[in-house]
Amino acid sequence: MNENIIDLLLYLFEHYLYDNPEQAIDRSQVHNNLREAGFSSPAIDKAFDWLESLSSHYDTVQLNENITARSLRVFSDSEQEKLDRQCQDFIYYLENTGILDAARREILIDSVMMLEIEDINTEDLQWIALIVLFSQPGQEHAFATLESLLFDSPVNYEH
Repeated sequence: MNENIIDLLLYLFEHYLYDNPEQAIDRSQVHNNLREAGFSSPAIDKAFDWLESLSSHYDTVQLNENITARSLRVFSDSEQEKLDRQCQDFIYYLENTGILDAARREILIDSVMMLEIEDINTEDLQWIALIVLFSQPGQEHAFATLESLLFDSPVNYEH
Protein backbone atom coordinates (compact mmCIF):
# COMPACT_ATOMS: atom_id res chain seq x y z
CA MET A 1 0.00 0.00 0.00
CA ASN A 2 1.37 3.38 -0.94
CA GLU A 3 1.36 5.78 2.01
CA ASN A 4 3.58 8.56 0.69
CA ILE A 5 1.45 11.70 0.85
CA ILE A 6 3.47 13.39 -1.89
CA ASP A 7 2.86 10.46 -4.24
CA LEU A 8 -0.82 10.73 -3.43
CA LEU A 9 -0.88 14.49 -4.05
CA LEU A 10 0.91 14.02 -7.36
CA TYR A 11 -1.54 11.31 -8.37
CA LEU A 12 -4.46 13.60 -7.54
CA PHE A 13 -2.86 16.49 -9.38
CA GLU A 14 -1.99 14.55 -12.51
CA HIS A 15 -5.22 12.54 -12.77
CA TYR A 16 -7.90 14.90 -11.49
CA LEU A 17 -6.78 18.50 -11.10
CA TYR A 18 -4.37 19.39 -13.90
CA ASP A 19 -6.59 18.61 -16.90
CA ASN A 20 -9.83 19.91 -15.33
CA PRO A 21 -8.94 22.86 -13.09
CA GLU A 22 -12.39 24.46 -13.27
CA GLN A 23 -14.34 21.23 -12.82
CA ALA A 24 -15.39 20.26 -9.32
CA ILE A 25 -14.41 16.72 -8.50
CA ASP A 26 -16.68 14.20 -6.85
CA ARG A 27 -14.75 13.59 -3.66
CA SER A 28 -16.37 10.25 -2.88
CA GLN A 29 -15.77 8.92 -6.39
CA VAL A 30 -12.16 10.12 -6.39
CA HIS A 31 -11.73 8.65 -2.91
CA ASN A 32 -12.89 5.26 -4.19
CA ASN A 33 -10.61 5.50 -7.23
CA LEU A 34 -7.66 6.35 -5.01
CA ARG A 35 -8.44 3.39 -2.73
CA GLU A 36 -8.43 1.16 -5.82
CA ALA A 37 -5.04 2.65 -6.77
CA GLY A 38 -3.67 1.46 -3.41
CA PHE A 39 -3.89 4.53 -1.19
CA SER A 40 -5.37 4.29 2.31
CA SER A 41 -8.46 6.23 3.39
CA PRO A 42 -6.62 8.19 6.11
CA ALA A 43 -3.94 9.26 3.62
CA ILE A 44 -6.60 10.23 1.07
CA ASP A 45 -8.44 12.32 3.65
CA LYS A 46 -5.18 14.06 4.63
CA ALA A 47 -4.44 14.84 0.99
CA PHE A 48 -7.91 16.34 0.46
CA ASP A 49 -7.56 18.37 3.67
CA TRP A 50 -4.16 19.63 2.54
CA LEU A 51 -5.52 20.69 -0.85
CA GLU A 52 -8.47 22.45 0.77
CA SER A 53 -6.11 24.28 3.13
CA LEU A 54 -4.39 25.95 0.17
CA SER A 55 -7.36 28.23 -0.39
CA SER A 56 -7.58 29.20 3.29
CA HIS A 57 -3.84 29.92 3.28
CA TYR A 58 -4.39 32.23 0.31
CA ASP A 59 -7.06 34.19 2.17
CA THR A 60 -4.94 34.49 5.33
CA VAL A 61 -1.75 35.56 3.58
CA GLN A 62 -3.57 38.10 1.41
CA LEU A 63 -4.77 39.83 4.58
CA ASN A 64 -1.30 39.99 6.16
CA GLU A 65 0.17 43.40 5.30
CA ASN A 66 3.53 42.51 6.88
CA ILE A 67 4.48 40.28 3.96
CA THR A 68 5.97 42.47 1.28
CA ALA A 69 8.30 42.03 -1.64
CA ARG A 70 11.08 43.50 0.50
CA SER A 71 10.61 40.97 3.33
CA LEU A 72 13.67 38.95 4.24
CA ARG A 73 12.72 35.35 5.01
CA VAL A 74 14.62 33.55 7.72
CA PHE A 75 13.72 29.89 8.16
CA SER A 76 12.80 28.77 11.66
CA ASP A 77 14.53 25.79 13.30
CA SER A 78 11.60 23.49 12.52
CA GLU A 79 11.53 24.67 8.91
CA GLN A 80 15.27 24.07 8.61
CA GLU A 81 14.78 20.54 9.93
CA LYS A 82 12.21 19.77 7.26
CA LEU A 83 13.70 21.83 4.42
CA ASP A 84 17.41 21.24 3.86
CA ARG A 85 19.71 23.88 2.38
CA GLN A 86 18.93 22.81 -1.21
CA CYS A 87 15.20 23.22 -0.59
CA GLN A 88 15.74 26.62 0.99
CA ASP A 89 17.87 27.65 -2.00
CA PHE A 90 15.11 26.49 -4.33
CA ILE A 91 12.55 28.64 -2.51
CA TYR A 92 14.90 31.65 -2.61
CA TYR A 93 15.49 30.97 -6.31
CA LEU A 94 11.75 30.91 -7.04
CA GLU A 95 11.31 34.18 -5.22
CA ASN A 96 14.36 35.90 -6.74
CA THR A 97 13.25 34.97 -10.26
CA GLY A 98 9.73 36.26 -9.64
CA ILE A 99 8.00 32.89 -9.84
CA LEU A 100 6.96 33.22 -6.19
CA ASP A 101 5.97 36.45 -4.56
CA ALA A 102 6.30 36.85 -0.80
CA ALA A 103 2.72 35.72 -0.16
CA ARG A 104 3.05 32.56 -2.27
CA ARG A 105 6.42 31.86 -0.64
CA GLU A 106 4.70 31.78 2.74
CA ILE A 107 1.88 29.62 1.42
CA LEU A 108 4.44 27.17 0.03
CA ILE A 109 6.40 27.01 3.28
CA ASP A 110 3.24 26.67 5.40
CA SER A 111 1.93 23.97 3.09
CA VAL A 112 5.16 22.00 3.31
CA MET A 113 5.15 22.28 7.09
CA MET A 114 1.60 20.90 7.21
CA LEU A 115 2.69 17.70 5.49
CA GLU A 116 3.44 14.91 7.92
CA ILE A 117 6.85 14.21 6.46
CA GLU A 118 10.10 14.59 8.37
CA ASP A 119 12.14 16.05 5.55
CA ILE A 120 11.42 17.11 2.01
CA ASN A 121 13.80 16.71 -0.91
CA THR A 122 14.11 19.26 -3.70
CA GLU A 123 12.21 17.15 -6.22
CA ASP A 124 9.26 16.81 -3.85
CA LEU A 125 9.39 20.54 -3.12
CA GLN A 126 9.28 21.30 -6.84
CA TRP A 127 6.06 19.32 -7.20
CA ILE A 128 4.56 20.87 -4.09
CA ALA A 129 5.41 24.35 -5.42
CA LEU A 130 3.74 23.48 -8.71
CA ILE A 131 0.56 22.33 -6.94
CA VAL A 132 0.54 25.42 -4.71
CA LEU A 133 0.88 27.79 -7.67
CA PHE A 134 -1.76 25.85 -9.60
CA SER A 135 -4.20 26.34 -6.71
CA GLN A 136 -3.69 30.09 -6.40
CA PRO A 137 -5.89 32.53 -8.31
CA GLY A 138 -3.99 34.78 -10.68
CA GLN A 139 -0.84 32.65 -10.68
CA GLU A 140 -1.24 31.08 -14.10
CA HIS A 141 1.91 32.73 -15.50
CA ALA A 142 3.99 31.74 -12.45
CA PHE A 143 2.68 28.19 -12.73
CA ALA A 144 3.52 28.01 -16.44
CA THR A 145 6.99 29.44 -15.81
CA LEU A 146 7.72 26.91 -13.07
CA GLU A 147 6.30 24.07 -15.12
CA SER A 148 8.52 25.05 -18.03
CA LEU A 149 11.52 25.38 -15.77
CA LEU A 150 10.99 21.95 -14.22
CA PHE A 151 10.33 20.07 -17.43
CA ASP A 152 12.35 21.91 -20.04
CA SER A 153 15.73 22.61 -18.49
CA PRO A 154 18.00 21.35 -15.72
CA VAL A 155 18.88 24.26 -13.46
CA ASN A 156 21.11 24.73 -10.44
CA TYR A 157 18.91 26.51 -7.91
CA GLU A 158 21.20 29.00 -6.23
CA HIS A 159 20.04 32.34 -5.01
